[in-house]
Amino acid sequence: MKRYLPCLLALAVACAAVGCATQRTKTGRNTNVLGGLARVDSGSYQSAPATSLDVDTSDMVGRNNPSGTKVSLLWGLLTFTDN
Repeated sequence: MKRYLPCLLALAVACAAVGCATQRTKTGRNTNVLGGLARVDSGSYQSAPATSLDVDTSDMVGRNNPSGTKVSLLWGLLTFTDN
């Protein structure tokens, strides 16, 4: 157990250092969690990048007034948009 303690402490410090960041933009705000593992863009009416699997929630639910929220998971591998 004593051999793994420095590794666990280093991992805990690395996770704490990455943390969460929120930025305000002209259209809304961007929030990153754990260095991009999860990202939430509110007020972003941009489409998902071509390298991402895009799920358009406004088509699934049938909303008439989209919010423009975009949620990216796993560093942009999967993107949920409300455009």
